[in-house]
Amino acid sequence: MVLTSRPANLRAHIRFKRTPVICLVVMSEQKYRPNTDLLRPAEGSKCEPRMVHDPYPRVIDWGMPEDVNAGDFTFSVLEAALGAGATEIQLTPLDTLGEVNVHFRIGSDFIGQKPLTQIQFGYIAILLAHIATLSRYDREPPNSIRYFHTPDHRPYYVRFSKTRVGDHATAILIRLFMAKEGMESATQSP
Repeated sequence: MVLTSRPANLRAHIRFKRTPVICLVVMSEQKYRPNTDLLRPAEGSKCEPRMVHDPYPRVIDWGMPEDVNAGDFTFSVLEAALGAGATEIQLTPLDTLGEVNVHFRIGSDFIGQKPLTQIQFGYIAILLAHIATLSRYDREPPNSIRYFHTPDHRPYYVRFSKTRVGDHATAILIRLFMAKEGMESATQSP
């Protein structure tokens, strides 16, 4: 910045010089996987979803106590779906009602479940970015997949995407994959 003054009117004028600005962004190589042990409390799950069978399994209460952490709730929803035999979970926010519709895909049918609150949906949406396996390739090496375990020690992993449903609403589609035989050596402990 250069200040000049003109003697005729004694006003100070400011003239800016253009100087190039260089900004370097350096990213370090990520050598360590996220520690998923911190996502679940050591004392076990506080969430206990209640299900009924009429003829399909339906969650009638998500069993979320006041002092639950986000990871505990998220995994209880994923594992309730796995326990019901679901391969996908569809979460559709409904702005007018302030809730989120939940559907489990069992076979070829999407079965409605008890809706989630916006806070419960927020827990799941935030953690999906941390726990989901990225969908880059069809055939991935086993060490690039983040495995988790159901309470009965079956390994599984999660992927998600955004989709549109019939009424032009945006939904999150969570895909659940059970580990194949022989892949258990690449799993992470719960």
